[in-house]
Amino acid sequence: MLSGLAQLNIELTSKCDKTHPCAFCGHQDAAVNPITYGDMDYGLLQFIRLQVQPGIVISLHRDGEPTAYPGLREALNLFGGFTVSLVTHGLSLASRAEDIIERCTTVTVSVFRGDQDTQEQLDSLRSFLKAKGDRAPQVQIKIVGDLSPEELAPYEALGVRIIRRLIHIPISNAKYAHRNPTVPEVGVCLDALHRPTIDWRGDVFLCNRLDADRHGYLGSLVHDSLDNIWNGPTRMAMVEAHKAGRRDLANPLCATCLHWGVASA
Repeated sequence: MLSGLAQLNIELTSKCDKTHPCAFCGHQDAAVNPITYGDMDYGLLQFIRLQVQPGIVISLHRDGEPTAYPGLREALNLFGGFTVSLVTHGLSLASRAEDIIERCTTVTVSVFRGDQDTQEQLDSLRSFLKAKGDRAPQVQIKIVGDLSPEELAPYEALGVRIIRRLIHIPISNAKYAHRNPTVPEVGVCLDALHRPTIDWRGDVFLCNRLDADRHGYLGSLVHDSLDNIWNGPTRMAMVEAHKAGRRDLANPLCATCLHWGVASA
């Protein structure tokens, strides 16, 4: 049984087609994350769908940009009835509007200071919002780091929800600006407890942090089921280390990570 599973992060593609890479993101930086580019096989995506039921969140987010996945419409249709979250740079929302509208729950657009694609992003957002009208998905703007009132103004004018996130260094979640992220009362990382990640090849990881060295690797869906991986000894050992307050014993990534699975502004 997938007891405790609250959210499944699925990487449809490891590619990112943003015109200018995000300065704070190490996911697409070969010096930080030596990445192999590819798209998830639709058969693998179907295999994942057969193992989960509506009630969990499907989040299309990892190293790549989900709107760069050629079969985005088919992928979203596959998870009809689920709560589906799509995190994006927003530049392709206008061109992929008909693939997205009424096929997911939430679209979150990442915004940061100094982005050279700001105007293109705003134009795409305006076009997408006009096309969808009152239909799903809801759209929200995620401000990563700080923006001045002048920088924020055109996003506020869109009339959608604004959320904020602490910015961290590209290499890991080991250093945040201003302060450290929030620690939940349970004292255990909520990502480790509830939110694994599947990359485009079908490899399953403990969480959605940047993991260039694969320290959080749990198993492969090419060779095993999600149930066996979720309840297997590798994940159980990592979770027990977290529960004992010994993140340092879970794996080297958890040992230095300051994130606790709580989105913090």
